[in-house]
Amino acid sequence: MSVIAIPKSLREKLGDEATEDLVKVINEVDSSSRKDLATKADLESAKSEMLKWMFLFWAGQLFAMFAMFKAFLK
Repeated sequence: MSVIAIPKSLREKLGDEATEDLVKVINEVDSSSRKDLATKADLESAKSEMLKWMFLFWAGQLFAMFAMFKAFLK
């Protein structure tokens, strides 16, 4: 957990209790946003999935092109 330094002027205006609550809210937002980040394993999995689908689409494109050429050459 990171340390948050609240400026003295803000602490004086907010008060001790409000300052502690503000720090808690910031920490909760920080920890909840980390849950949404992708890990290295997630990125590697996505990369392999994209390569698989790209190959399938390329193969389908080639098949369609050859079928069109065959139809035009008749």
